[in-house]
Amino acid sequence: MVTAYQKFYEAIRENATRKTYEIYLNQFLKYSHKNHENLAKLSQSEIEELVFNYVIHLKDLTERTGKPNPNSYNTMTSPIKLFLEMNDILLNWIKIKRYFPSKVPVSNQLPYTDNDVKELLAATTSIRNKAFIHFLAATGCRVGAIPGLEIEDVKQIEEGAIVTMYKDTTEEYKTCLTPESYYHLKKYLAQRLNTNVDSPLFTTKNNVNSLSLDAAGDVIRHIRRQVKLEVDHGRKSTKGKSQNHAFRKRFSLCLANADIQSKFIEYMMGHYEKQDRHYFKPSDEDLWFQYKKAIKILTLDKSEAMKHELEQKKIIIDDYEKRLQEKVSEIENRYEGVIGALEIEVWVAKMKKFFLDQLEGRGHTHVDKKYISDMRDFVDASTSSDALKVFGGDNELVNFMKNWESLAKNKVK
Repeated sequence: MVTAYQKFYEAIRENATRKTYEIYLNQFLKYSHKNHENLAKLSQSEIEELVFNYVIHLKDLTERTGKPNPNSYNTMTSPIKLFLEMNDILLNWIKIKRYFPSKVPVSNQLPYTDNDVKELLAATTSIRNKAFIHFLAATGCRVGAIPGLEIEDVKQIEEGAIVTMYKDTTEEYKTCLTPESYYHLKKYLAQRLNTNVDSPLFTTKNNVNSLSLDAAGDVIRHIRRQVKLEVDHGRKSTKGKSQNHAFRKRFSLCLANADIQSKFIEYMMGHYEKQDRHYFKPSDEDLWFQYKKAIKILTLDKSEAMKHELEQKKIIIDDYEKRLQEKVSEIENRYEGVIGALEIEVWVAKMKKFFLDQLEGRGHTHVDKKYISDMRDFVDASTSSDALKVFGGDNELVNFMKNWESLAKNKVK
């Protein structure tokens, strides 16, 4: 027989969500002194009163201790709502939510600055952690995406890389790595033993097992605890900076400052709308073309950023010079063609005069009779092209010119 808990458990798709929901549901069960089955057997009015009293209990805690945060009430009660709905107990949640306290300004909303990220890098000697920090800063990915990444999800393009997030899922999207961050990632992978294409991109200290969701989330937390960093000033305030999400906020700001098209920013943040998931499918080349605009801003070592910028400018200049030379050569060829055509026109005109003199008896040089017919056709031709055809085109014309060179010199003025 299916239990009340099974109905709740199977309705949750993501493991991370399931873990959070179980924590908050168990808190409610502890408060109510019930287990899953006993709770599901209560009448609707009993459950409604129980939920109401629980909300009032939470509000009292908030007023006395400041916890839970008023903004967390919806998160804390959503598991209760799901459990009841999956067991066919429907409450008026619109009315219940009216008992929630007013929300307060959200804390830790600022992005990391370049100096913040540099402080984090300086606070660790671990090659993996340095690569991890660079990876979050360059891709703007959610830390929850880290456990599912494999080495084959990173594909080099020029000096950087394209990274596929949530591969083979409905949430799949792509973002990029700067040349700087890709360098540190390759440095980390070079000292690992397991670097098969299907190996985890980031591993635990044994270099074998993939970082779990909790372990990935704790990397930055542990670094910030090791050294008192300036980024911790203002913690738990509107001026604070969350441990991992501040990377995404910095990434978004950098892309916007680089004038990257909004569609590409949303795509590389994994924020694009459901409809765009079906229709907006940029190629790796298109994605990299847009991302390159932000490389200078995203790069932490500005000397490297300047080097990359100079290299890009050199590529542009070389390409311009190449196209300019091709254009000059094209113009020269056209010019030579025009000059050649004009020379032929002049020569044909002179030869027509020479032949006409011969035909009308004004010439003093004996002309072989076999050329008489050709000479008449040459003179009567309406265009130079038709005149040349009389002697079979350019090749025979050259021979003809040689045979009559002495005549042309004597007779053509």
